[in-house]
Amino acid sequence: AGTGTRLAVVRYDGEEAEVSGGIKDLTVINTTNSEFWGFPRDDYTTLAETKDRILATAVTAKWKFDQKADWAKAYETARDSLLAAFAETYSYSLQQTLYAMGERVLENVPEIREIRLSLPNKHHYLCDLTPFGRDNPGEVFQVGDRPYGLIQGTVVRED
Repeated sequence: AGTGTRLAVVRYDGEEAEVSGGIKDLTVINTTNSEFWGFPRDDYTTLAETKDRILATAVTAKWKFDQKADWAKAYETARDSLLAAFAETYSYSLQQTLYAMGERVLENVPEIREIRLSLPNKHHYLCDLTPFGRDNPGEVFQVGDRPYGLIQGTVVRED
C-alpha cells in the first residue's frame, strides 16, 4: 500500500536498553519540483541531465533514541516528517532531499538523536511512443530498469 513497514530493535545488555526504530519500503514520488544537472560525467555516464524530473524512491529510515519516548507518537511524527519533507522540498538532488528529510525528523522528534536514511533513486524515463505514431510531450513515463543510484546518509544532532 506504500505505507511502509515499521521497524523496531531493542538491545539489552543486562543493565541498559537501547531502542531503535524506523520504517522501510515507504514508497514516495514527486512528479515535479525536482532536477539533477551539473554532475560529473565520464565515458560511462548514461543519466541525462534534467531541470524537471520525476523523483521516486523507497525510503528506509532507521533512528536511534536518546531517551525514553512515546514510541507510537515518535514513529507517527517521524513518518509524517519524512513524508512532509519529501513533498515540500524543491529537490536539486536526492542527496539534498535526504538531508532535508533527516533534518525534519530531528526537528520534530526531540527523542531521536540520529537518523540513517537509504534512498534508491528510482528513475523514470520518457516513453518513446513514435512506434505507435504518437507524440509524448512529457506525459507518459516508465520506471527504469537501468542501474540506479543508492543514496545513503546519516543526519545527527549537533549536540
